[in-house]
Amino acid sequence: MKSIEFVSAQNVKVEYELASIAQRTAAAAIDVAVFLIYFFVFSNILGLTHMFDSNVGSEMFVSLLFLKIPWIFYNPIVEHLTNGQSLGKYIMGIRVVTVNGERVGFREVFTRWIFKGDFFWISADFFVLFWFGLGILGIIFGNTSERKQRLGDVMANTVVIKLKTAVQYSLKDVLSIKSQENYEPVYPQVIQFTDEDMLLIKTTIQRVRKYPNKATKDFAIDLANRSAELLGLQETPSKRMEFLQTLLQDYIVLTR
Repeated sequence: MKSIEFVSAQNVKVEYELASIAQRTAAAAIDVAVFLIYFFVFSNILGLTHMFDSNVGSEMFVSLLFLKIPWIFYNPIVEHLTNGQSLGKYIMGIRVVTVNGERVGFREVFTRWIFKGDFFWISADFFVLFWFGLGILGIIFGNTSERKQRLGDVMANTVVIKLKTAVQYSLKDVLSIKSQENYEPVYPQVIQFTDEDMLLIKTTIQRVRKYPNKATKDFAIDLANRSAELLGLQETPSKRMEFLQTLLQDYIVLTR
């Protein structure tokens, strides 16, 4: 599985797996399925049962257009409000971020939307075929791109990364798993932390071992101090790396 590394403000590298084309296609399929359900339900409620007839009046055309507008602008609006996740991406555990690992802004979201071609749905004619064509080109481009980017991602400088599986795998694979039957947690208050907090601790431990430079060590010290503060400890344990590793082990035992 291909991955990408981001460098944090503290000059610490954090690695994420890139979402596969299959995951991205599944996310898009979920979004389309939701739209189709919405479209047919509301078209029946509004009495637009003859929408595919050749003689469609102007009133019905306007009604169909208003039905399509939520879908046309669904991705840019939702991904902008949720920092890179549509409903399908949320279910699949993937997210759009910039190539620097930052949250996507309006410019990135809008650029991706333009090259996705959802605006072709304004038409009820053969122009919709262009939307399918862009989707197929996106799959082909993503399969051949080093970062699994479709054309819209390249133009917007974005990538799609995995979230759920990366966190779950990291927590299970980090240490030898113990249970409360043979291990007594040292810091039971660690349960207030999140999986993302633990992933940061785990990544920091790995980076210090792999890149034992001043930047990574300083970040580990700051992280240990901050963690001790959140736990309500009067002072940070002198062996900070062991402290972080203990926090990680305690969390696994208490939450798995």
